[in-house]
Amino acid sequence: MSIGIYNAASAMMVRLSEVDIIAHNLANTETPGYRAQRLSFRNFGETFLWAIAGTGNRPPARLPLGITIDRQQVDLRLGSLRPTNNPLDVAIDGDGWFVVQTPQGIRYTRKGNFAISRDGMLVTSDGYPVLGENNQPIRIPTNATVAIRIAETGEIFAGTQRVGRLQVVTLQTVQPVGNGYFLGVNPQPTNTRIAQGMLEGSNVQVVTELVRMLNALRSYEMSARTFSAFETSKQALLEATRA
Repeated sequence: MSIGIYNAASAMMVRLSEVDIIAHNLANTETPGYRAQRLSFRNFGETFLWAIAGTGNRPPARLPLGITIDRQQVDLRLGSLRPTNNPLDVAIDGDGWFVVQTPQGIRYTRKGNFAISRDGMLVTSDGYPVLGENNQPIRIPTNATVAIRIAETGEIFAGTQRVGRLQVVTLQTVQPVGNGYFLGVNPQPTNTRIAQGMLEGSNVQVVTELVRMLNALRSYEMSARTFSAFETSKQALLEATRA
């Protein structure tokens, strides 16, 4: 395969991946606490040379073999807070993440639309236990007939009885694992303010995403035309050689 065809084909592939990410962002415009995701790209040839030469980010030469996905990044800008008047809806007013126990292990999230399970545990909308002090689930008395109050410190009260405190941490880096949950590195406790009866909205900017979608589709179309032109030239050259 000629370098020109490979360059065009690789550009088409990464633009399709970019369109998928943008579509995922748009689909989560109304998801509480959702963080928009981005793709960054890298020259495939240089990446290949770095790997085989062990030169880190100093390529020994340039090898124009198209582009490839470098990594998937998370836009950590905060979403806007909106009132819900549901006492079990909480939002983090600033930097920080809720800590959740999932079947795959501890995960982190910004979506605070919590509920109380049948056995009295505070859980996420997916039914995962929300962790409090000492990485323990938070239990609400099942016979509690009083209102649940969540203070700005994250402390939870059933009437005058303190039943626990939301664990909120900051993370050095995060990696999305789907459905609003993240893996994180180096969690550290933080005293960020908690807002009861509020939810943080998605930080997706619809107009921005639509513009990015249009640019990605145009880039894909240009690469597809280039691919077709190279393929046509290749076929013409083969026919001329046979003649």
